[in-house]
Amino acid sequence: MKKKWRLILGILLALIIIGVMVAEALKPLEAELLTVERGSIAKTFQEKGLVQAAQETKVYTPYGGKVTRLNIQEGDQVEAGTLLLTFDSQELSYQIQNLKAQIRSIEAQKDLQELTIDLETMKLLYEAGIITQKEYEEAENTLNSDYYPALISGLKAQIDQINYQIAQSRVVSPLNGTVAELNIEQGMVVAPGTPLMTILSDSGYKVECHVLTEDAPSIQTGMEVTLIQDNRSGDRVFSGAVEKIAAKAEESLSALGLIEQRLKITIVPTIPEDVDLKPGYALDVVFTIDKQDDQLIVPKTTLFPYNDGYAVWVVRDGKAEIQPVQKGMENERDTAIVEGLQEGDLVILNPKLEGLKEGQSIKPL
Repeated sequence: MKKKWRLILGILLALIIIGVMVAEALKPLEAELLTVERGSIAKTFQEKGLVQAAQETKVYTPYGGKVTRLNIQEGDQVEAGTLLLTFDSQELSYQIQNLKAQIRSIEAQKDLQELTIDLETMKLLYEAGIITQKEYEEAENTLNSDYYPALISGLKAQIDQINYQIAQSRVVSPLNGTVAELNIEQGMVVAPGTPLMTILSDSGYKVECHVLTEDAPSIQTGMEVTLIQDNRSGDRVFSGAVEKIAAKAEESLSALGLIEQRLKITIVPTIPEDVDLKPGYALDVVFTIDKQDDQLIVPKTTLFPYNDGYAVWVVRDGKAEIQPVQKGMENERDTAIVEGLQEGDLVILNPKLEGLKEGQSIKPL
């Protein structure tokens, strides 16, 4: 009797196990699905760009000297013609006084000579035969000589040069803008040719980036680009246009230490009101080198190799099927499907989903 009950319990247990297995087998597999839609797909590449003032003017001193007055600080807004700083010009003023004194001395010598030599009297003496023709001509040449005028002219030229140097001791802003890279302090003695500061113009901004030479042929002036500013409150995305392409590539080192040839690209951004840019800010620059519209697009991760081609998992009538497809344009993220899918088809996003097989019931997540 006990053996009979044991047999019955064993059969019941086996039936329960089989029932559970069948139920599990018939249970739909949960999967994330994508509804295939038409859209645009583009090939792009991205580089880092740096915001620059549309115009940057370095201010130099041709003569140098001691900075006696500094009227600005870094970050100040200035207008064209604003007095930025003054160099000591007292010694130059003394030099002008000395040169003027020399001119007065020479003029006095010239006047004295004219009083000493009476050319009219010398002419009468020559005509009367009292002096020779040579003596008369020497007197005439002495009075009409360029010697004193030339001395005076040379000294006046020196004065003009020093006056110019004094004018240069007052350094004014060449344009409206912001003071940056201020390299001096009041009281400092500065050598001739020293850069004093940079004025960043208020006329707008430009973005400079360097692209690999193999990507450069796809870039043209006027081409639209996408600019992305990393921001704590979310990325700011706006557009720009290529203004200039450098005529010559530059050699640089990559992050891996490899030698690269890159070409500088200058971009004019279209800056929205909610975007704050300043010189030195970094942006991502996205170049679109090819674009196709009205394409059936799926993520590249949904495709898998199949029969010397590619396929995706689709759901039809609630069941999973393998659908061979033909690929078109693709980029780093998406692929256009030119054959095998229709708009509205349901594609399983994870082709490696555990338990996925043909005929498997699928429950959308």
